[in-house]
Amino acid sequence: MQRSRTRVAAAAVLALAIVVATFADAGAPEVRLSITKGFGEKVIVAIALFEGDGAGFVTPEEIREVLTFDLETSGYFSTVDNLEFVDETEADDRRTRSIDYPEWLALGGEVLVKGEISVVLTNLVMEAAVYDLAQGRAILGRRYTGQAADWRAAVHNLADDILQQLTGEVGIAQSRIAFVSNATGEQQVYVMDYDGANQRRATKKNAMSMYPDWFPSRDRVIYTRFKPSGQETYALRISTGEEHRITGFPGLNAFPAVSKRGNEILITLSRDGNPEVYRLRADGSDPRRLTFNRSTENSPCWSPDDRRVAFVSDRSGNPQIYMMSAAGGTAERLTYQGYYNTSPDWSPKGELIAFTARVDGVFQICTVDVNTKEITRLTTGGGQKEDPSWAPDGRHLVYTMKTGGKSDLYLLDIYELEPIKITSGAGDYQSPAWTP
Repeated sequence: MQRSRTRVAAAAVLALAIVVATFADAGAPEVRLSITKGFGEKVIVAIALFEGDGAGFVTPEEIREVLTFDLETSGYFSTVDNLEFVDETEADDRRTRSIDYPEWLALGGEVLVKGEISVVLTNLVMEAAVYDLAQGRAILGRRYTGQAADWRAAVHNLADDILQQLTGEVGIAQSRIAFVSNATGEQQVYVMDYDGANQRRATKKNAMSMYPDWFPSRDRVIYTRFKPSGQETYALRISTGEEHRITGFPGLNAFPAVSKRGNEILITLSRDGNPEVYRLRADGSDPRRLTFNRSTENSPCWSPDDRRVAFVSDRSGNPQIYMMSAAGGTAERLTYQGYYNTSPDWSPKGELIAFTARVDGVFQICTVDVNTKEITRLTTGGGQKEDPSWAPDGRHLVYTMKTGGKSDLYLLDIYELEPIKITSGAGDYQSPAWTP
């Protein structure tokens, strides 16, 4: 095959510290990479088309597309985008039954992913290997099995394994997002993969359902159900549809938030005549009022260690973000810029709270540093952006943006600030909650 690409010296491509570990799946040696990169520099990955037949369930092109999205969205990788040369080089490798490391390096890759898929009846087997091109050796090998219809889960798993192996970071590719949609005519709670795929309605009752939040198990959500007689909160197990009532106090029962340990919840109740923040056990028992003010207090959230609470109060005249001990006591105001700040969500890393701020008449997504009170604006432009929710990696957010009368969900890397739309189709998408 004729090529005009310049060959790259392997030693100059990537500085790697190699540590030998035990291969988890096949007993072969596994090599762990410690990649030294400057801030913002990304590992360049070449993704070959997987060999094999997906039997109509999945194609090699679909696997590469999903894996590319996962790795690039993580913020740590970029991929070789000249797919024609990638496919030519992979065809040469298959013909010679070897890996032409210099040719892969010439494409600009630092890491190479290869794999095979097979489907027997409805069962999928996907095998993948990852190679350090500079060192000319395998650094990761995995086998994934499951139902062929769930092939995306296997690819997401592979993406997270690659991220963990090469950077030590925990990935988000296997996480999910709960949200509210009126696609069927009434607002209901749905769940989906973090990239917008596999959307599934979770709540089935003929009643408006709002404000979902996840339990740490990632298989249960809490939400508010609206009835003619008032509001109630329910816990719903996604896998079975089983649910039970948590609260049903007179008046407002809204904005439930599950503690990081899963044993308690925060909620806004108006049982005493005024919307206040309460702390309850996860079964709804032992309600303890945390705020005592004539103003409206709502939208509480937990700190990552469950020791503090952030919430919204208009005690200063307009909605602002406040912070206090989870045991109650004096609240500390966090936001002073702007006259309308709502919807706080505390980063898993602990130092930032994301929130909605009205800026020049448009809702935008911002963060406030809980130690310095420094505010950083993350979004710009038109469209009403609201209800941010953190990914478990503390680097990504999901939020609602309404444009042209329709609301959709967007992902945002807080360092790269390039929003990615993940929903489409009929109905509005709002109130997202990312799995912890």
